[in-house]
Amino acid sequence: MYRTRTCPFCIMAAAWFADRGLQVEEIYLDSHPDRRQVTTSIRPGHTTVPLIVIDGEPLGGLDELRLAEDRGDLNALLDAGD
Repeated sequence: MYRTRTCPFCIMAAAWFADRGLQVEEIYLDSHPDRRQVTTSIRPGHTTVPLIVIDGEPLGGLDELRLAEDRGDLNALLDAGD
């Protein structure tokens, strides 16, 4: 997950993973000179953090994470990474 330390959505996404006992690699972009370039290079059009990437596939942010869980798609994504 690409994030910053103070972003409330990043903090909520990290808590979401922790609440489910899932480990996530957190890549902090706080001091990067152009965070938007980083996120758009990974997922075109995505200019904010968090940017959640599962097994090399960019999912999106916290909203997309919650939507994938609500639709039942998230387990398949997570299982594919095992």
